[in-house]
Amino acid sequence: MAIKKINIQFLLVGLVTTAALSGCNSLSQQNPETTNLDSEITQPQAEESTAASYSINIDEEGRALRGYDPVAYFTDGKPVRGAQDFSFEWNEAEYRFANAENRDEFISDPEKYAPANGGFCTFGVVLAKKFDGDPEVWFINNDRLYVFLNQEVKEKFLLDEAGNLSKVAENWPLIQEKSPEELES
Repeated sequence: MAIKKINIQFLLVGLVTTAALSGCNSLSQQNPETTNLDSEITQPQAEESTAASYSINIDEEGRALRGYDPVAYFTDGKPVRGAQDFSFEWNEAEYRFANAENRDEFISDPEKYAPANGGFCTFGVVLAKKFDGDPEVWFINNDRLYVFLNQEVKEKFLLDEAGNLSKVAENWPLIQEKSPEELES
């Protein structure tokens, strides 16, 4: 008789567990939007984020141009720090702006204002490398913003501006999706 009670208890626990699991499964099938399928959703997103992060130079906070306003280079003729209150996410990077007008201008045509080569050092791209670009060392050519590692590197670049811009146009498509580490080897 004691054996029958144990078997019945195991049977009841098994039935309750099966019913509960079946209910969860049917719930997730009925309403997939409210189901957390981390293994199916997170993994592809992580791969996309990684690929995108290679094409845009972002700081540890996820900001492009270290938080400088990309529109201000064109309107004010100088680097201006942006404010978190006036930010916009584009291509998985946060862009900050000095005011709402600059933010709205960027939103209307981000390709026009975003730094060339994802904000990596322009002379680095000449060498088929990705180095950090300093938003305080820059120049505009043909309505495109270019940043450099430092002033000395910018001066070397400008010694053959046309030739170097040609190399940038040639190299950037080849290295855009590669990590800086991949380019070191």
